[in-house]
Amino acid sequence: MAPLRTLGSVMMDKAGHWLAAALFFSIAAIVQTWPLILHTKDHIMGWAPDSYHFMWTLWWVKQAIVELNTNPFHSDIIFFPQGTDLYLNTMVFVNGVLSIPMQLVSGNVMLSWNSLCLAFFVLSALGAYMLSYRVTGSRWAALLSGYIFAFSPFVLTRIHGHLNIATTWPIPLFALLLLRFHETGRLREMVALGVVWAVLTYNWFEFAIDAGTFLVLFVVVQALFYLRHGDRAKARELLRGTAIAAGVWLAISAPLLIPSVISTLSGDVSNRGGLSPPTEFYSADLLGFVTPSPLWGPGEFSKADLPGETHAVIGGVETTVFLGIVPLLLAGSALLFHWKSPQRWMMLFWAGTFIFFSVMALGPLLYVGGEKEVAIGGVSFSVSLPFRVYDNIPIIGLRSVPARMIVFGTLALSVLAGMGLDGLMSRLSWVRRATGPLVAILALALVILEYWNPPVSLAHFSAPMIYEEIQGEQGDFAVLDLPLGRATGIIQRGDVVGAAIAEYGQTIHGKPVVGGYISRAKDKDVLWLEQVPGLKYLGCSLCPGLPDADDRNPALVRAVFNGLRIKYVIVHKVDLEGRPMSYELDGTAAAVQEYLETVVGLTKVTEDIDYIAYKSNQ
Repeated sequence: MAPLRTLGSVMMDKAGHWLAAALFFSIAAIVQTWPLILHTKDHIMGWAPDSYHFMWTLWWVKQAIVELNTNPFHSDIIFFPQGTDLYLNTMVFVNGVLSIPMQLVSGNVMLSWNSLCLAFFVLSALGAYMLSYRVTGSRWAALLSGYIFAFSPFVLTRIHGHLNIATTWPIPLFALLLLRFHETGRLREMVALGVVWAVLTYNWFEFAIDAGTFLVLFVVVQALFYLRHGDRAKARELLRGTAIAAGVWLAISAPLLIPSVISTLSGDVSNRGGLSPPTEFYSADLLGFVTPSPLWGPGEFSKADLPGETHAVIGGVETTVFLGIVPLLLAGSALLFHWKSPQRWMMLFWAGTFIFFSVMALGPLLYVGGEKEVAIGGVSFSVSLPFRVYDNIPIIGLRSVPARMIVFGTLALSVLAGMGLDGLMSRLSWVRRATGPLVAILALALVILEYWNPPVSLAHFSAPMIYEEIQGEQGDFAVLDLPLGRATGIIQRGDVVGAAIAEYGQTIHGKPVVGGYISRAKDKDVLWLEQVPGLKYLGCSLCPGLPDADDRNPALVRAVFNGLRIKYVIVHKVDLEGRPMSYELDGTAAAVQEYLETVVGLTKVTEDIDYIAYKSNQ
């Protein structure tokens, strides 16, 4: 019986330390997002218009799969009447699938969003914990690594609206499976890696591309190592495993990849230009790596990504890439402690990965403190970086925000910091046994201080009550939200916030909407708003020459509204968070209301301080 008791105690010990880690990271997730846990049903960490859109994506995936039994990557009920493909949209499809049970039980998209956010923080931390523990064998080091990766300021910034970027939990699993294959040679690890890679692909293309880049780096470096030492069998095994992973990934991802590539190559969808600034604008600044997040202290973004400048300022939404001084120091100590240790190769790989992705995050040109010009001997010049080459690779190089590549760099930093802490603890424990854990606790406390995020700014959405009335109304009709807009990440026509409100409203009433706010759509479908009598004026009430003769023709405009089956028109005075909308700000609200009543022929049915609802008489 002794061996059985020993086995049982070992299993309990392992389960205990995993449960302890999960509990720690759960508490950390609650603290770092405080006071979200108190308001999960009616508030979110989010900003307009992105958070409106991502709540719609969760609702739409559930609606398409459960209610409509249709392709979730095409919607006929936004951008009505054309509809639009969603293959190139930031669909976070896997998130949507995972949200379905909560949506079905609660009927609350906000609760589903918040539950996923908290769960993903814990999963990201546990994934990095497992990876670091595999490398170091130290629970303290793993705890530190998990915290650095999951709660980095980069992620805590993006959780306020970019759910696709904040969903990082598959990334450490991808790296862990690759490492396990490297150590064991088991092909099942690469099969699982292919599945995780597909999860990344279905959630967001750019993380899938970065994962592929990470895989290529590992394979090239390791294959060269094997060949240098004459171990061709190991090199073949590595290439075979990589081919299996790629095959599994392609097989699972093909239903998304093929139409996405076709759409990209068709020329119907713009991927650059228009509203999208050049990659140089959204590149990380070198000093951004050591500049604390604006969420530390005031808890709000202190600087905006101002268009029209050559480079976004440090501390903006896309340029908060603070890595932490303590993690960087510990990563540096890993080089010192493991330079001559058996883990030298592992340390060098993670160091190389960190340097590679950090440099790529800097974009095509080096910026230091907002300046790209370097002056030496009276001669000024700029420093070109490898992203300039990457930027020109077909399809892969279409990303417009290089700073987002720092996520894989942060993963590498977390492992390096764990290795550095493990080396430091090992040396100090020789002096006194308790010293090592005390140093670990101090290091973790300092990182928590550097990454401190609460209290977070929460948004409470107040949607028009008319949406619930529309939900219960029978019939096949559409809803028009004003100010009208159709927008993508590249081009827009009309009001962007109005475009996103239309999508959020649809999560309540479920009817087709004329507007919409997605990542990519056919250019002609966005520009369509400029061509339709009535709609072109409502989408741009201050544009020169509008309303024109067609817009002022009641018979023509009413025929358009009847043809589109528009039964309700909701004029939003404020957005869902109470901020004035464009009609109120530009002084055209009264003119638009008169236009709806006299030219379009609508009847006002409801008015309060937030909105006016009109109904068609047809």
